[in-house]
Amino acid sequence: MRWRHIWVVVALLGFSSPLWAAQEKMSYEQYRAELEQALKREAEAKTAIAKLEEEIKALKAELKELEARIAAVQEEIYALIGTDAEGVKAFEAQVEELEREVDALKGLSPDELFWKKKEIRELKKRLEELKQSRIAALPEIDERLTALEGALAQIWAQVPELPSPGRYTVLKGDCLWNIAKKKEVYNDPYMWPRIYLANDQITNPDLIYPGWELIIPRGVKDNQHLVVFGEWLSKIAGYAEVYGDPSQWPKIYEANRDQILDPNLIYPAQVLEIPRD
Repeated sequence: MRWRHIWVVVALLGFSSPLWAAQEKMSYEQYRAELEQALKREAEAKTAIAKLEEEIKALKAELKELEARIAAVQEEIYALIGTDAEGVKAFEAQVEELEREVDALKGLSPDELFWKKKEIRELKKRLEELKQSRIAALPEIDERLTALEGALAQIWAQVPELPSPGRYTVLKGDCLWNIAKKKEVYNDPYMWPRIYLANDQITNPDLIYPGWELIIPRGVKDNQHLVVFGEWLSKIAGYAEVYGDPSQWPKIYEANRDQILDPNLIYPAQVLEIPRD
């Protein structure tokens, strides 16, 4: 019985050895084939890389030449407009600053814009000055200035002729002088006549009653001037936004003869018409 078992083992070993060798031989051949394919692909890749590197080198040379030509053209353009790269950069900085200031106005209400009229006019003036520069002819600059011009036009169109009036409810012990003096009203007691003239229910400026809701006028139109304490006609005429010339005071006097009896006497809270030629 033992011999029969040994014989079976020997027989199995004898028959399995050739099969194992065949499998080993097949795996080696596959390895060689795959290695040859990998080496071939590597060689092809190296050839392709070398070719691409040559193309990249040629493209870099071409790019360098194009950059030189562009720089030369830019220098010609700068010469035509009388500036250089630094000059254009400085000009762009001014445009950017203007853009920031205009953007800050876009979210304001019409009443808020009314009190920004002087600032808006100044921005429009600065824009016009920028447009006078030859640098403004550069296409990218011209496009930005045109956009700014449109934005300022839209903002200006929202500015009301007059802001919405305020409201004040009279309290016990109030008088027009004290109401006008309040910070949230005019912060100026001499402005009390303005409240008086704007409220028909007040027949006697010395008599107002708790609970009354008073209209508080705000601002004046572009062709008007609100007189404050300490002003006179020649002083008003001398303001830059009026005439910039004190000697022009008679124009104001003639346009307001209905409320100025004596050109030497004007009063706080008077709203004067400012005639424009």
